Amino acid sequence: MSVKPFLILKEIDSLSKMRITQLNAKTDQEQRLKKLNDKRQGIESEIQDSKKQIVASRGQLDATEQKLKIAVEQKQRLIDRGGDEGKIANFEKEINSLEDQGLEYLGLIDESENKIAELKTFFGGLERTIDEISQEVREETSKNEEEIKNIDLRLELLLEELPSEFKTILQKTTAKKLAHGPFTRIDQGSCFFCRFKISRIDESEIDMQKNLKTCPQCSRIFLPYGA
Repeated sequence: MSVKPFLILKEIDSLSKMRITQLNAKTDQEQRLKKLNDKRQGIESEIQDSKKQIVASRGQLDATEQKLKIAVEQKQRLIDRGGDEGKIANFEKEINSLEDQGLEYLGLIDESENKIAELKTFFGGLERTIDEISQEVREETSKNEEEIKNIDLRLELLLEELPSEFKTILQKTTAKKLAHGPFTRIDQGSCFFCRFKISRIDESEIDMQKNLKTCPQCSRIFLPYGA
């Protein structure tokens, strides 16, 4: 059999691998940008959480200040009436505890506000970085897409050049989406990928006579040496 169809298959194999390389490069660029966008979303989420903490702390602070006001008023009324010293002492303890709680809530508010300020500063720098990277990613993925388009066109033309038998088998094998592609070679008497043992007769027909054969086990198409 003529070696030409196998040369076409070999070129299809090479172009298919180049296509995968371009697709992987495009994915890498997109993942590069995705990581930055994920980080941006994480910062936005942290800012929102800190804002919620401020709202909650302010609500607790207001409630504490209200309790403190009531406790101070009740203590003063007892003092004005010459009330029980024990009750007055209890009010003093409650007032001190409420004041400590108020200071704690103020501290939480201050801490959250400082965190928000820091996050916003970092967020601004990240936004600038994302803008720069986005431009780079657009340029690189555009190149990848153009290269993939050219490869697809070349693959289409090569497929048209194949004899119908070759084209049919290639399409069936490609449809199986085998890892590492639809092609294999004989390596030390076995299929290079699945290691299925190939008879001497089949090996001669593949490598010497250039006959079209597929691996009985993994279905990959054998490319003869010299093709």
